[in-house]
Amino acid sequence: MVEKVNPQYMAKFGSELLVTPANPLLPQTKINFDSLPWVGYLGPGEDEPTPYVFTKTLVDPDSGNFCMVVRLEPDAPGPAHWHTSDTVYIPIRGELHVAGEQVYRVGDIRWVKGGTAYSGEVPGPDGCEFIFLSLGPYGFFDPAVDEPPLGWGSPPADS
Repeated sequence: MVEKVNPQYMAKFGSELLVTPANPLLPQTKINFDSLPWVGYLGPGEDEPTPYVFTKTLVDPDSGNFCMVVRLEPDAPGPAHWHTSDTVYIPIRGELHVAGEQVYRVGDIRWVKGGTAYSGEVPGPDGCEFIFLSLGPYGFFDPAVDEPPLGWGSPPADS
């Protein structure tokens, strides 16, 4: 059974374009991300958006599929975490670093199996932007609190 996305929960993550009965996701839908505003990312347990991470987000509440363009400012901190579903990262500007992995640049794709924990994403010296796709419900978990079902894909940054 696919988990349904709770719009109140998703709104905390900076969703600018939630699919609703008044704003349906049609069988084929064109969305121009450039026309959407950047919104400060408000992570789990946070009261204020971070000044380092900005998003443009689309969520389909029926499937839980989740797509966002992410902008990380230089020196943006990234916490270790894991997601429920497989995730795909497509860099579109700058470099994306994850401890224990190769550097990802424009033209690369990073695919992470759902349930696999890894150190947080960190931008290169000029910041970065990437398209993030969750192939099912998003789910963002702290591996120190919620044990990742598949363990660690890359070691924590401080190990």
